[in-house]
Amino acid sequence: MEGDITNVQIYNISLNSSFIDTLYNEGIGGAPVNLQHLVGWWPLNGNANGYSGNNNNGVPTNVIFTGTWQSGYTPP
Repeated sequence: MEGDITNVQIYNISLNSSFIDTLYNEGIGGAPVNLQHLVGWWPLNGNANGYSGNNNNGVPTNVIFTGTWQSGYTPP
């Protein structure tokens, strides 16, 4: 099975509807909405680097990165 995935964000809390709405409105390149509870963030924008500040870089296997998008976020 094939599929696409981008901008993976993992938190150690449940996000309320306000946070979910903010993420949705930011679009595909949106930055995390709750840095205090961010565990991992992988934009998957040309590489598998983690941007949460927790040194969780990924190792891509059988991945084809296509396109790039710009975000105003600066990694910690």
